Amino acid sequence: MNRRGVLTITIAALPILGMALAAAVAAPNAGERDKCYRACDSRCAAEHSCERPDASRDCFTNFNKCKAVCRASCPR
Repeated sequence: MNRRGVLTITIAALPILGMALAAAVAAPNAGERDKCYRACDSRCAAEHSCERPDASRDCFTNFNKCKAVCRASCPR
């Protein structure tokens, strides 16, 4: 293989290696973030369920506000 072919393969491999590195760095935080968000979302559903007999008129709005707090408070 000539130099031009080796250079082409090397340049083509760089983005793939970069994506693999980015995925490896992001993976540990993704599981923690998902676990935090699921727990927080479940708590919001329990506190602001519109299907409860004592649900307020703005239960859906309160549920969405609670979920927004979850997104802000869980790690990114």
